[in-house]
Amino acid sequence: MYALLALLPIFAALFLMSKFKVSPPVSLLLALAGTAVLGCGVWGMRVLYVTEVSLLGVLKSLDIILIIYGAILLLNILQRTGALESINRSFSQISEDRRIQLIVIAWLFSGFIEGAAGFGAAAALAAPLLAGLGFPAFAAVAVSLICNTMPVTFGAVGTPVLTVGSALSGNLEKAGVPVAEFMKEVVTESAGIFAISGTFIPLIAVAFLVLSSSKEKVRRMRSILEIVPFCLFSGAAYTVPWYLTARFLGPELPSMLGVVVGLPIVILAIRLGFLVPRHVWGFQKGATAVPPPRFARHEIPVWRAWTPYAVIALVLVLTRLEVLPFRAFLNSFGRLEIREIPGLPGIGFSWAVFNNPGVFPFLFVALGAAFWFGLGRKELLELCGKAGKQILSASIAIAASVAMVQIMVFSDVNTSNLPGMLTTVAEATASLMGGAYPLAAPLIGVLGTFFSGSCTVSSILFVSIQYDTARLLELPSAAIVALQLVGGGAGSMIRISGVVAACATVGLSGKEGKLILLCCIPTLILVLLALGAAWILYL
Repeated sequence: MYALLALLPIFAALFLMSKFKVSPPVSLLLALAGTAVLGCGVWGMRVLYVTEVSLLGVLKSLDIILIIYGAILLLNILQRTGALESINRSFSQISEDRRIQLIVIAWLFSGFIEGAAGFGAAAALAAPLLAGLGFPAFAAVAVSLICNTMPVTFGAVGTPVLTVGSALSGNLEKAGVPVAEFMKEVVTESAGIFAISGTFIPLIAVAFLVLSSSKEKVRRMRSILEIVPFCLFSGAAYTVPWYLTARFLGPELPSMLGVVVGLPIVILAIRLGFLVPRHVWGFQKGATAVPPPRFARHEIPVWRAWTPYAVIALVLVLTRLEVLPFRAFLNSFGRLEIREIPGLPGIGFSWAVFNNPGVFPFLFVALGAAFWFGLGRKELLELCGKAGKQILSASIAIAASVAMVQIMVFSDVNTSNLPGMLTTVAEATASLMGGAYPLAAPLIGVLGTFFSGSCTVSSILFVSIQYDTARLLELPSAAIVALQLVGGGAGSMIRISGVVAACATVGLSGKEGKLILLCCIPTLILVLLALGAAWILYL
């Protein structure tokens, strides 16, 4: 009964979002209030204590919110100045084969945008670009969503993984586990699982495209089989550097550097005809396309348009390599620290402001890009305000989620002599699932992303429960947390808010339900591949 009570606010929030279409901020604020009421009324936590741990959660969420703001601001500047359109235009001349256009744009270019901006920006950009090249609107959105899964795990400069570190810090400290070492293990295992399963994503997307767009049964099966080698090659061209970057540089860079390395390799293979089918596959007559929105006032050379992202990638590499002094300098410079929060003995808050990717390099590069592309001060201020409005909803949702989790983490300090909320839930789940729990771990991540619209929020809601359950069942806790992240990434192709946003970009409103139902199939395939990879590697 106590386990159901502890989960009631989370389930209520998910129910409100899915059944009654209540916005995530409102739903999660209500969930926060419900958790606070349970903490005080059932678990016997002091009101002041609940207030203080909630504020601690809000402080921890600032790191995540700043990353989102910096990434979205830069994206807005590139879009307003026409730099993003120049980048997009360069892809249309690579190949006439629609399957290859899908791989280059929805798999590779979209992966870079997800790594840099995250939060649905990649699919919302890739879908209108594909539609403008002649893809039917439905197919353009579907394949953009399918491909926007693996990069999500380390998207927005590693925000989902960095969130896990913040959400689990209390659990890990109580268990005497070093946070940095555990998160390094989680990053490596997440990358290993998705490096294997994610290699098949281009093939899954191409198969979906061909099966949904062609009526000739014999030709469509041949169209899939003949491009299998190129799909797997393109998958590996991204996933191998993606994995190596995650393992040796951390979670901020994989989704971007995977494209920086993989895209030139794939383009070279296309130019040389390596593994490229002789048959050029296209759409049947009558397919309609929706032109992408145009923002450019003047054409910007491609090399110049890519400059901001190149600078970001370079700066992130230099500041993440432990052998260089830059990381230590950023950690010490401009540091805000509260050694002990009043009323919370032994609990403090530390924040290295300039080590936050949203501040440095994103905000600095965004301001430099405005100058580089000749954006006026008035327009820059307008875009700063626009970015603030764009992230307001997500910021409230994230702050409320982190605060709610902090109440659950510290609910073991109570007058009712009850175990903490998370321990109670973990014990009930362990008793119910037993050794079969790893099968449920990625599905929990999928459902969290589906309802909340964010892999980040999904992790905030469920990662503490996943971790505690794994410890109770004596399962590899890092592998279970990694499966939560992988499931959260896979669930991105069916998240309600992402599907709605992508459909809106190509004028496909009204088809969201059908799209989600169809995308459940590739979601399940990807989860099964991830479970197989996890079983081989870590379970």
